[in-house]
Amino acid sequence: MRSAVFGCIIHNMKHETKHLNGDTENQPRLLVRNIGGIASATFAISPGVTLLSGRNASNKSSMLRALAGVLGGPLPPVKSDSTAGAVELAISDTEYALQLDRRDGTTVATHSEVYSSRGELCELFVALTETNPIRQAILAGDDLYPLLMRPVDMTEIVSKIASLRDRKDALDARLEEIDAAESRLPGLRSRRETLQERKAELEATLRAKRNEVEAREAESEDVTGDLKDKRQARNEVRSRIRTQADAIESLESELDEVTAVLAEQQSDVPEAAVEDISAELDRLHHQKQDLTATINALSPIIDMNSQLLDGEGDIPDAMTADSVVSELNPASRTLSCWTCGSTVERDQITEQVETIDALVVEKRNERDTITNRIRSLTEQKRELTDRAERIERLRDRRDEMASDVERRRAKLETLQSNLRDLESDIEELRRETIDDPDGEAKLRDLYDDISDSEYERGRVANDLDSVEAEIDELESEVAAREDTETERESVAADLREQRQRIERIERNLVNTFNEMMQEVLDALGYDTIERIWLERQSNGSGRVSSTTFELHVVRANDDGAVYDDTVESLSKSEREVIGLVVALAGYLAHDVGDIVPFLVVDAVEMFDADRIDRLMELFDEHADYVVAAVLPEEAYELAETYDTVSTQSFAGTS
Repeated sequence: MRSAVFGCIIHNMKHETKHLNGDTENQPRLLVRNIGGIASATFAISPGVTLLSGRNASNKSSMLRALAGVLGGPLPPVKSDSTAGAVELAISDTEYALQLDRRDGTTVATHSEVYSSRGELCELFVALTETNPIRQAILAGDDLYPLLMRPVDMTEIVSKIASLRDRKDALDARLEEIDAAESRLPGLRSRRETLQERKAELEATLRAKRNEVEAREAESEDVTGDLKDKRQARNEVRSRIRTQADAIESLESELDEVTAVLAEQQSDVPEAAVEDISAELDRLHHQKQDLTATINALSPIIDMNSQLLDGEGDIPDAMTADSVVSELNPASRTLSCWTCGSTVERDQITEQVETIDALVVEKRNERDTITNRIRSLTEQKRELTDRAERIERLRDRRDEMASDVERRRAKLETLQSNLRDLESDIEELRRETIDDPDGEAKLRDLYDDISDSEYERGRVANDLDSVEAEIDELESEVAAREDTETERESVAADLREQRQRIERIERNLVNTFNEMMQEVLDALGYDTIERIWLERQSNGSGRVSSTTFELHVVRANDDGAVYDDTVESLSKSEREVIGLVVALAGYLAHDVGDIVPFLVVDAVEMFDADRIDRLMELFDEHADYVVAAVLPEEAYELAETYDTVSTQSFAGTS
């Protein structure tokens, strides 16, 4: 049913606009229903500057807030005596719309097809109303940096800088490894030559001894084939015994190391640590959820009451005071409390809002503390879990090596038994076939020498393979130097680009403001102000630094001498000019005009017609559409220069 009602509203508003603005088909058209103090109104926006003329409390601000809202800025308030409102902006054949509801005292969007999804750009640099954060910051003397730099995704840039920095550090470490690898190559190549020579010597020795064995066996016609086979088998068993013994020795040494590391690791891990941390994390998550619920419940109360206190033009008649005393003393004005219906002074509401706001800040700080604690405990839990997994892997490795040692010992015992049997068989065969004990002893020594040489050759061959593999690996690393250096140069360039990106935006903002501010001062004729300029100040160095924007004022006295002054000493109109120029500088520096070619200007009543004219000329240079609210007196003087629309023309405004 609600959507059907809105459909009728939009249809009627289109009909009214077409009827009232038949000669402005190509102009943007704004249609408003139940927004602020407006029941129903239409508004045609001319290219360039359009002035919205009307007395105070004539709903100029409501119309501008509606326009800012449909462009993508803060939501405008629903009319206090209505539960729903609508805003539509038609530009050529494209339509943008907002459908709004009042829920629990808060305005919410039930349908949103706004001009731009970049809400922060619209709020800061398009909607230059009285509540614009930049204008408010100038009046309050607050830091401009976080506002002017808010559209820049600092988190993304900082994250990218950190990622690039880590990659550059890794590449630097890689290049150091390549340097180390290159320095090791000469020694390894020399080691390879030595092993190759040793292997060749052993192979020559083996050939000589085998030839001698064959010659001795050929001289003895009584040596049987069985004896020869037994001797060869004995040599093979001896070689296998030596291999098993070396493997057992190596495994036992590694087993001792693993056992020692395991004992050290186990002593550092409390058994109940992970369970305790998990329980604490569950408790903190529940506590954080409770705090978030409290903050979400209190925030709409603050927004609702702040909205009522900020703009009396949007407060229903039933909620405003009628007494002359309250008109003379705004602080004593009374409102009907929207929660209980009782009458209270505005100061009381303000005090309560401040109390609730302080409570929300306290809860947010508490939630941030809990969030940091959750992050810390989560990291501790991860470290403990990783350590427990390492301990489990060490246990598995220890058990596996212990089993392997036992298996090899059993194999060694079997081989030693086989060797004893072979020695016995050889001795028996020798007695049966040979009557030359010295010749048999010499032959046995030759077989032993052959066995030792074969074992030594195998060891040298393994060492040679390892050295050659290491040389190949290091040569491959050295060959990758050029690619690594090229990547490092690219990463370093990207890192400089990201670091300079923020600085370029900062300097562009400062330079744009300083140029425009001087132009405005010259045009508006503030004779006692020599210069107003923004300074970029960078604090810290290296990887940790921060930047601020500081406003400076230079005045001139009657004698023409200049001196430094403060922003606080400026008049309200002078500070308002600064706020508008700062916002326009942000509009240009962030290329907002390419995204939202509108500027919505309100609260310039403190300027005379001549200064408003010069400000509009400045805005008109940089935005396709400028809509500004002015009083009738200024509108009359500027009517020949700019298209002007009176709030009296709003159809059905109440």
